[in-house]
Order: sequence, then C-alpha cells, then structure tokens
Amino acid sequence: MEYLGPVLLIIIVAVGVALGYTVFRSKTSNRAINLSFLGSTIAVILWNIFGYLGYWVNNSSLAVTFFRINYAAVALTFITYYFFSTVFPVRVKKNIVANWTILSLGCFFLLSSLFTNFVIKDVEYQSNAIIMKTGILGNAFLLYTLLTTFYILYLFIRQYRQIDQINKLKVRYLILGTFFWAIFNIIFNIVVSLSVTNYRLTQFGDFSAIFFLGFTAYAVLKYQLFNIKVIATETAIIAVSLALLVQIFISNSFAEGSINAIIWILATYGGLELIKSVKHEIRQREELAKLAKKLEQANEHLKEVDKLKDDFLSMASHELNTPIAAIEGYLSMILVEKMAGEIPPKAKQYLDSVFKSSQRLAGMVKDLLNVSRIESNRIHLLFEQKPIEDIVKQSIMEVMSKAREAHHTLVFDEPKKAMPHTWYDVTRITEILINIMGNAIKYTDPGGKITVRCSNDEGKIVVAVEDNGRGIPKEKQAGVFEKFTQVDVLKDQVKGTGLGMYISKKFIELHKGKIWFHSDGEGKGTTFYFSIPVLAKKPFDPHEGEGLVLH
Repeated sequence: MEYLGPVLLIIIVAVGVALGYTVFRSKTSNRAINLSFLGSTIAVILWNIFGYLGYWVNNSSLAVTFFRINYAAVALTFITYYFFSTVFPVRVKKNIVANWTILSLGCFFLLSSLFTNFVIKDVEYQSNAIIMKTGILGNAFLLYTLLTTFYILYLFIRQYRQIDQINKLKVRYLILGTFFWAIFNIIFNIVVSLSVTNYRLTQFGDFSAIFFLGFTAYAVLKYQLFNIKVIATETAIIAVSLALLVQIFISNSFAEGSINAIIWILATYGGLELIKSVKHEIRQREELAKLAKKLEQANEHLKEVDKLKDDFLSMASHELNTPIAAIEGYLSMILVEKMAGEIPPKAKQYLDSVFKSSQRLAGMVKDLLNVSRIESNRIHLLFEQKPIEDIVKQSIMEVMSKAREAHHTLVFDEPKKAMPHTWYDVTRITEILINIMGNAIKYTDPGGKITVRCSNDEGKIVVAVEDNGRGIPKEKQAGVFEKFTQVDVLKDQVKGTGLGMYISKKFIELHKGKIWFHSDGEGKGTTFYFSIPVLAKKPFDPHEGEGLVLH
C-alpha cells in the first residue's frame, strides 16, 4: 500500500500527458474538442499532483498552498470538461443559462480557492492524521462539483440517444469513465471526509481519475476516438521516464544520482525514437488501410457491375428466346414438313443456312439463360431414376448427324455389367453429354473417332468421352471450365459462346459430382470425364409440389 499512491500518480500523469498531447496534435474536424480535452487532462494532472503533495507533506502552510492549487485544479477540470461535453462528439444546442452558471461559478471557485481562505481555510496534523478545514464556501464548492457532474452526464446521455452508432461507441466509454470517476469522488471526497478524520484516505477520490483516463484511452485504442493509435506507446514511455526521473531525486549519493540521470536521458531519448518509429509504422498501416478500403469499394462496384451484367443477360436472353423459337419453328415447317410446298433449290439453300444459324443462335441463347439461372441460384433439378446407358444412347442419337457430317466414328463402348440405378436430372445429364460430345466432334479433324464409356467406381457412375482430336494445349488447360473460354487451337474455325463447359461443371456440382479431363497436349486427343454419386433414394426436393419451376 505504501507505493500504491506514487504508482497511481505516475500512471495518471503518464496517461494524461500522452492523451492530452496526442489529442491536441490530432486532426479533428472541431478544434474546440482538442483544446477542451487538453485543458481537462492538464487540470486532472494538476488536481492529482497537488492533491498528492498536500496529503503527504509535513508542513501545514505548504499543505494549505498545495490544497488550494488542488481545489483550483478541480474547478478548472469542471470548467474544461463541461465545455468538452458540449462539443463532443457533436456540438449540442447552447443553453445560455447553464453555460453562464457553470462557467462563471467555476471561475469564481477557482479564484476563491487560489487567493482566499473561503474554500480551504487551514490544515492541521493530529496523531499522524491530516485534517483539512474548509472555509465558508467549502460545502458550496462540493455542491457545485456534484451538480456539474450530473449535468455533464446528462449531456452525454442525451447525445448518446440521438447520435449515430459509431459516435455511440465513442460516448459509451466516456459515460462509464465519468460515472465511475464521479462515484469514487463522492465516496472518498464527501462520504469518507465526513465520517473519517484522516483526510489522507480522500486522495483515492482524486486517483479515481484513472477511470476517466482509462476508459478514454480504451475508447481511443478500440474505437479510434480522435483517430489516435500511438497513445499506448507514448503512455508507456512517459511512465518509464517519470519513474526514472523520480529515481534521480531519491538517489543516496551524487554518483548514484549521476548514473540514474544518464540512464534517464538515454531511456527518454530511446523512447522518443521508439515513438517516432511507431508513428511511422502507424502512418504506413493507415495508408494500407485506406488502399484496402478503396480496393474493397472497387470490388463492391465490380460486384454491382457483374450483377447488372447478369441481369442484362437474363433479360436479353428471355427477350431473344421467343422470336428465335418462332423463326426456328416456321423454318422447320417450311423445310422439314414442306408446309409451303416445293421450294426452289437456290431458295432452299438460303433457308437451310438461315435454319442452321437460328439453331446456333438458339443454342447461344440457351447457354446465356443457363448461366443467368445458375448464377442467380434459380436452377431446379428434377430427379428421376433411369439407366445411364439409355441416356448415353439418346445423347449419341442427337449428335450422330453432326458426327456423320464430319465423317467421325462415334461409338458407345457399353459396359459388360449393367450400371447401378441412381437419381439424377435426366435433362441436365443429357445436356452435359451432348455438350462434351459436341466439343469432341468440333475439335476433332475429319475422320476421327469418338468413344463413350461408362463405369461403376466405388459408389459413383463415371462417364468418359474420348477423342483423338486436336487436344488441349498445356497453357490453356487451366481455363477449360471458365466462362466465355474456348481452348481450341483453331479458334477462328470453331464458333461458340465459350459457356458450355462452365455450364456442364455447374450442373455436375449441383449433382454433388465431379467433372475433369485429361489431355497430353496439342494434337494428342482429349478425354473428358464426369461422375455422379449412386443414390439409394431420391434426394430431398424443397420445391416439390410448388408448380412451375425453372428447369
């Protein structure tokens, strides 16, 4: 307990100096905040220093002087802190009566404490106890401090209810610090002083300023109050410097004092250099934080642009789908069903070209619609149980005409043992097979061979499509399943959206399966694989029974 007072005093002075100086130097939007907070911290430091000296000197006249300065510092604290409460975190509406009352009475008590015996009359020492005798204004001064404290708390609480969430975080800890500071002052400086004759106990009321400074420092560090981040380093350096400075004055000899002085100079210089380096590091971190913030904002903007793109693709695809379907349907009736009668050969040649173009355009629109539905999470799988061999045969039939046009051999190497039945979306798996086989047809030179196989691999059905075509160059293999990517080696000869493999990958992932490929490089052919799990029962469908869904 003997060293508790000096330790608390050093901590309060160190934290107060660091806070006051850094706030004063910080760039806030309101200079009044900096000045009023600096004034409050200086007053608190003076309050505690002269209060401590008054309790521990053994000379009554000197003690009276210290206590008068102590009480004047108390008055100055309430003047400056009241002004601070009217401008932080936002300026409150002026109350002229409150302003004039608190400020004028504060100045009156400050001058009365310093230059008269109306507040502090005398100090007496009895049986190792110190007794402070107050003057005619002593009780009035106590009443002034109580009422001002409550009014400051009222201002903070009123602001807390009205300001935004960020400023609320700043004010919350100031309210707590002020509250505990007030409670401990009331307990030790009023209750204890009225019931115990030893006034030395009341110094702990002064030391309760540690709550105000501590909570403020916490707000500074955690919520960047005044945008100060170097406060902890400065506080530690000041505390160490003060402790070493005290060692100089309590040295037992000149030689010891000289050594302590050299240590103090070196430690203080090193501490100042450390503070500079910390400030430099913090400035660099702040720059990085600003750049990260800008990058985050740019990323958010890109997400918005990407969403707008997806929305546009969805809208455009839907709008294009109807007229394209009509064009394709009418052309089919003219060319296939011959509803318009016999067509001249030249006209038929042109109509065939238009029909193929409409089919290719319909495929592109279908791809865009699929991408839009996938990325907006509007794809719904309709699970059925059907032998995978039947799906492979059906898919081969749909692309066989293209294979024959390219003079390819397209075969299904049927498994010797029937594949296990499982649940999957027949339409989606068919679409994947057609897409993979279509790519094999396109990227294999005329007269090539394409083989489709399927196998049972440890609870998974694996389908493979192998060709002896152009293969995939090593440098392009990483982008096979990306959007708008074509990895062919003769791109100008092969038209497409570059969406097929991306869509296939997404469909397989919806089935909880996997898709991959193997290619030894350009000119060495490619084998695409995909697997789907063998399921004993139909997967849960949250949309079942809801009626029409996107498919």
